[in-house]
Amino acid sequence: MSSRNPLGQLHYLDRSSSKFHDQLSDILCKAEYKQWVPNLQGDDLVGLVDYLAKVRRRISLPRSSLTPL
Repeated sequence: MSSRNPLGQLHYLDRSSSKFHDQLSDILCKAEYKQWVPNLQGDDLVGLVDYLAKVRRRISLPRSSLTPL
């Protein structure tokens, strides 16, 4: 997997896998990604943002009884 840029690596992940978010985190924490992402521009930047928006975890927090509606 290291021969592809990080965006390419992300697209090869299996989103239906129970290990998906762990694998995603592994890619996002690598030095290769950290060096690559500050230089993103144009379509690559848009592609990364779109991808991350599609795969983000949505966490719903329980509403506290002390919080007004």
